[in-house]
Amino acid sequence: MNHPTTDEGPGDRTDAVTRDDDLDVTATPADADTAAGHGPATTDSDVAPDDDIDDDLGDVDVDDFDDADVSEWDLRPLGPEDLAAMDPSALEADLIDDDFGVVDGDLTAPPEGPASSRTADDLTSDAVLRAYSRPPQSGWRRLIHRVTGGAVSPNQSRSDRERAEQLRAIRTLVTHPRRITVLSRKGGVGKTTTTLMLGQTLASERGDRIIAVDGNPDAGNLGYRIEAGAAEASVTDLLNELTDIHRYADMRRFTTQTAVGLEVLRSDDDPQISTALGDQEYGAIMSLLDRFYNLILIDTGTGILDSAVQGILDGTDQIVLVVSPSLDAARAASQTLDWLTEHGFVELVENAVTVINQIRRSTLVDVARIEDHFWDRCGATVRIPWDTFLEAGAETELDDLRPATREAYRHLAAAVARRFDT
Repeated sequence: MNHPTTDEGPGDRTDAVTRDDDLDVTATPADADTAAGHGPATTDSDVAPDDDIDDDLGDVDVDDFDDADVSEWDLRPLGPEDLAAMDPSALEADLIDDDFGVVDGDLTAPPEGPASSRTADDLTSDAVLRAYSRPPQSGWRRLIHRVTGGAVSPNQSRSDRERAEQLRAIRTLVTHPRRITVLSRKGGVGKTTTTLMLGQTLASERGDRIIAVDGNPDAGNLGYRIEAGAAEASVTDLLNELTDIHRYADMRRFTTQTAVGLEVLRSDDDPQISTALGDQEYGAIMSLLDRFYNLILIDTGTGILDSAVQGILDGTDQIVLVVSPSLDAARAASQTLDWLTEHGFVELVENAVTVINQIRRSTLVDVARIEDHFWDRCGATVRIPWDTFLEAGAETELDDLRPATREAYRHLAAAVARRFDT
């Protein structure tokens, strides 16, 4: 039902109220909108206190109402013009549902937390890869694996497992330049051969820079055991230009590199020149090589009392003692250990690796007795079998050797590398 009203202006309003006998409701104040019949009536409980009415109605003056109690009036909904008159920021905050989590009119939803607690560290080989075993590398196990196309793959043999362990040892990280000196007080036992083959084995399995230096003051022949066409520069040439070497590229002018990456620094052919090189000269050379190489192998002469050898030993981290399978060679090698112990190189003796070189199948010497003697005195002993290419004393590469000989040098390289942290 519409309630007719009249509005004669502010302060002089006359309200006509029509009541329904069946409903106990009060009419809304007369104004233009209610006269048109807009807006439903509200109950007393919906009416806000005076102060709230003043805030909500904006420009409407409460004093314009009659003396009747405001709670008796039904308040109409706000119209568009009323909404426009209100504070936009306050209206915005009122109209936004609290379920969106918006506070103080901020329409941007708060950032959500991570969808999962997982990280890239969870993606490990154990978690992602299926169980896998490396195929056999040798013998009948390898043959079966190849014939069946991998459908049948026997477990690796003990020799394969030992070889894998040796390779891990050979690739041990070297955190500082390391000098390895090859010694023998008796000539002809294979000291130069051991230096070259040990260096090539290490270089073939590692990725760092390795150099073999001929430190024999009696015109050593290390340079003749590598491929022809090598650099003609020598240790003496390097000494003459020592102050001009600042980069690795400068150093490479004086060395020759083998097929597997081992570099070789020759000695002079003239024994008078090489004999003139003493401990100070070799000390300067070694200090220079420390700047460019991780492993430095030094082939020394037979005279352990020579000034050059003394200078080399002072900066040595490890020694490799070479012995031939004979009584006099074994005795001379043991005397070398005696001399080192007496002159303060006890640690070098304890960590030394003894090489029993060029062992033949048939011999009168009990090689096991020699091996036991040096095993008790040193860190390890390794047997190197006799090989035709090594006996020739000519240019030799790893691929020229018999498989058993290559395996023996791999065993030697692993024994040396296990002591890199000493």
